[in-house]
Amino acid sequence: MSDEGGDRTMMIDISKIRPPKPASGTQNKRPPPPPAPPSRPPPAREWKPFTFANLERVSKTHGRLARNLEWMLPNVRSTGEVSESVKKRLSDMLDEQISLQAEYVHFIHPSKLRRYVGDPTFLGVLAPIPNKARGLLEVDIGLAHWAIDTLLGGTGEAVGLRPLTDIEEGVMTFVVLETLKALAPALDSSLPKLRLETIAPSFDAAAAMMHEEETLGVVQLKAIFGGHTGYVRLFIPESVLAVAEPAADALVRRQRRAADAVEHASRLTNVKVWLRAEIGQVEISSGDLAQLRERDVVLVDGLSARPDQGQGGTAKLKLGLARTGYIDSEIAIENDRYTAKVNGFVIGAPMPPGAPIEGGEEQAPEGEGDGAEQSEEERMALGDGPDESTNPGAERADMEEGQAEGADLLNDVPLQIAVEIGRLPITAEEVVSLKVGHVFDLNRQVGEPLDLSVNGKIVARGELVEIEGNLGIRIVSLAG
Repeated sequence: MSDEGGDRTMMIDISKIRPPKPASGTQNKRPPPPPAPPSRPPPAREWKPFTFANLERVSKTHGRLARNLEWMLPNVRSTGEVSESVKKRLSDMLDEQISLQAEYVHFIHPSKLRRYVGDPTFLGVLAPIPNKARGLLEVDIGLAHWAIDTLLGGTGEAVGLRPLTDIEEGVMTFVVLETLKALAPALDSSLPKLRLETIAPSFDAAAAMMHEEETLGVVQLKAIFGGHTGYVRLFIPESVLAVAEPAADALVRRQRRAADAVEHASRLTNVKVWLRAEIGQVEISSGDLAQLRERDVVLVDGLSARPDQGQGGTAKLKLGLARTGYIDSEIAIENDRYTAKVNGFVIGAPMPPGAPIEGGEEQAPEGEGDGAEQSEEERMALGDGPDESTNPGAERADMEEGQAEGADLLNDVPLQIAVEIGRLPITAEEVVSLKVGHVFDLNRQVGEPLDLSVNGKIVARGELVEIEGNLGIRIVSLAG
């Protein structure tokens, strides 16, 4: 407290100030809060459908025909750029830089053909051998005049848009024939070949050839010849496109897959798969595989390598399910480790069940025979050997009568068990770059157990044994 200047000041601790006590008979309660208003859902947002304007309708049939059209024109890549072989042939003839770029693909009814064909124009009739239908090849009349004038020794100057004379048509026919000749080597033998049959005398004559067709495929290419720009159009009928698809194992398909893989190899850097070195196969039933135990012996007809004797041989290097083919390789031993050297690539259908493998005879399906009793080796292969082959510490329970009858059906499901001498992880990019002479380290030392796999999945490991002249794999461990 201070009294300077006549003022009296007192310091009070406000934390000690308490509210006055309520009067007798009253309760110190706060009034209840007002009731909350009922909750209302937020107003629904109005959605308006978005419609693309001027969007072309494409049916499933048109999509299928467009894919087939790609096979008829394999030199036109998905980017639209025409391959160098066609452009080089035109450049050599015209002595000018040539550019051809696919602009669009449409499918139209023949009644709408007039909307696409110019007047005047150069209109050639194509005969896709062996099909009886006819197609059309249109060249912009201005582009045709420039090419003809250049071939005849002129300077390629622009001329009036007039129809071609007979001599000019002959010169232009030569240009078209040379272009088709450059395109032909890239076509598979099973695909229709485009051949120039004649020159259409008029549009009506050309349209009359296609009155029976339901759909025409229209391919427009932007063409730049020197400093002149024009277009080239192809009109291919549906009856030709419907059959223009090569077989799954055709050369043109394999070439395109290889080209696409090389072009996009960088995308496959992180995609890994097992490369398996198989030296033999044996067929057993799914039921036998389910009952396989340690120390059981699975007989094999023959092996293409003998790791039990420290010898090399050959192996099939397989990726995934190996449906496309395999890599033929030579097995060798370097620094007490197995290596595989690529000798070649075998592309085609996989080996059917029961077919002979290298070093072995054809394997007859189980269950076929004269009804003779199984030998001791066969019983061991099926897990019915003496007690010494049982898995220590685990007795096999007999099949009880009350067990599901569906388990018996496993005996009708054949499985191909592959004998692997080794495997290693490999990226898809490395697969694309494989060449003859490449050497792999199989990550397997001499004397280590072999792998038994089904569809690329390891099911057991074992060691090679010989029983009365027969080779077998004694199981030392089971996967899972």
